Amino acid sequence: MNFSERMIELAREFRTGGVPWEPGPGQYVLDCYDVVKRESPFQDGVYFILNFPHFLKLAGGVDGFRRQMLWLPTWDQARGILRQAGVSDRCQQERLIERNAVAEGCELQCLYEWIAECYPKKSET
Repeated sequence: MNFSERMIELAREFRTGGVPWEPGPGQYVLDCYDVVKRESPFQDGVYFILNFPHFLKLAGGVDGFRRQMLWLPTWDQARGILRQAGVSDRCQQERLIERNAVAEGCELQCLYEWIAECYPKKSET
């Protein structure tokens, strides 16, 4: 699994836009503060959570985990976020076809962009 810089930028916007996230196993995260001292088997700083209690211990609990890790939703998780935002599977399919996202290999990034539209970044005041 490889996450482009654009996808990571969009994931940062998810956080400020209020995308609901319940940390747990089966998720990719970007370690924003070098909490994990082992080399990533994926791209630099990206980890797949299998042993959630271990990650919680490293981050100092759930609150620390939420602050220090950035959720990078998978394809299925991204589609679920869109469903929660009221976007039907059919509508998702139509947009992906319209964008030719599968053939161009940018399906997940397209879903990330759509999530960012559904959960706009809140201004910092």
